[in-house]
Formats: sequence, C-alpha cells, structure tokens
Amino acid sequence: TWKNSKIKASEMLIGKDFDKIEISIFGLNLLEPNAFIGDSIILIVAIVLAFKIRNLNNSICFFKNWRYFYLFFGFGMFLGGVGHLMFNYWGFYGKYFPWILGIICIFFVEKAMISLLKTKSSLLWENLSLLKLILALILEIGVFCFVDMSQDHSIGLRVPAINSTIGFVFSLVVLGNKYRKEIDKNFIFMIYGVLLLIPSGLFISFKINIHPWFDKNDFGHLILIIAMFFYYKSIYTYSQKIVNKQ
Repeated sequence: TWKNSKIKASEMLIGKDFDKIEISIFGLNLLEPNAFIGDSIILIVAIVLAFKIRNLNNSICFFKNWRYFYLFFGFGMFLGGVGHLMFNYWGFYGKYFPWILGIICIFFVEKAMISLLKTKSSLLWENLSLLKLILALILEIGVFCFVDMSQDHSIGLRVPAINSTIGFVFSLVVLGNKYRKEIDKNFIFMIYGVLLLIPSGLFISFKINIHPWFDKNDFGHLILIIAMFFYYKSIYTYSQKIVNKQ
C-alpha cells in the first residue's frame, strides 16, 4: 500500500514541497520511493560508464580517476536513496555515509583533471586538492557531531555542496576550458555538464515540484544523469585522440 500527497497529482507546486510519498512493504513504512528509484538509475548509469571508461584505458591516471568518480558517485547516490527509503528507521544516520562519499568522489574528478596539467604547479594543485578533501571531511564530521539537523537536514548537505561547487568549477570549468583550447575541443562538454546543474539548483532553491512522483530532487537526478553522459563524451573523445596519436 502507499500513501501519496494530499495535493492533486495534476497540480505543480512552487515554493513548497509535496507531502512525502510513503509505501508499506513487508510491514516496513518506507519513505520517498521515487528518490530511491532515481538514485538506483544513477547507480546503473554510473557503473555502465565506469566499465566503458575501463575499456577505453585503465592505465592512465586521467581515466582511472574518472572511473573511481563514477563508482563512488553512483554508490553514494544509491546509498542516499536507501537512506531516504529507510528514513523512518535510520533518521539522519542513513545520510551520513552518502554525504561522505559525495565529498570523496569530487576528489577523484580533481585528481583526474589535474593529471593533465603538465606544469610545475600540478603538484601544488594536487596537494591543495588533498587538503580540501581532508578539510571537507573534518567539517562534515563536525556537523554530524555538533550540529542539530532535526529542524533543517539540509545543513548536512552544505559542506558537500560547497566542496562540489569549488571542485567542479576549478576542475571542469577552469581546467576544462584550458584543455578545450590546448588538448581537445570536446572538453567543452565538461563545462556543459556543470552548467547543466544550474537548473537543478534553481528547482531545489525555489522548490519547484512538478509531480509527487517527480519532485525537485527527481528533476535533479535526471539532470545528473545527463551531466554524467556529458563528462563521458569528453573522456571518450580524449581517449580516441590518444589512440590516433599512437
């Protein structure tokens, strides 16, 4: 059985959220199955793309770290979906590990993109990336230990969100634009992938919910899947460039 929102399914909500969907299976009262479905799809896409990257090249640091990103990102999102589903039983504790994985996966994006930076400053950027990772993990654990999220669970997302924004802007926009000019024009898809996340942020910020089974978070999941393919487009074309040079 399932309990849906009291709002009519045809109504779109802006500025507030639908009541969370609840379903009852095997005596368990599960929450937000739509989020779990979306996160599961992300995991499947991430695993497929990770294996495709492995088949492209698994020896060069750039490809290896992108593969790690997809795997950590996919499993992090999936576990986040499980956390949504089991919120009535696990509470915020079910979100902790996915948030940590969300911080770690960005480190692999940075590591992958910095690996192509053939300058004297590359080691500096690698160390700064590692320092940012450690700092973000310490801050997030501090939030877990000392901040009451019962009134606003989004507090736990702030450190991963800021960490992701800094990492993506530097790695995919700044370095992506540099590599677009110097290595391969298709690195522009890295930038497109980041720009694509802006509408998702707007949907979440303004609480634009299309349908109880396709709310602002589900829209964000769709955007993330498209962005994942954009990143892969750049990775694939770069791999072909390497092959053609051999």
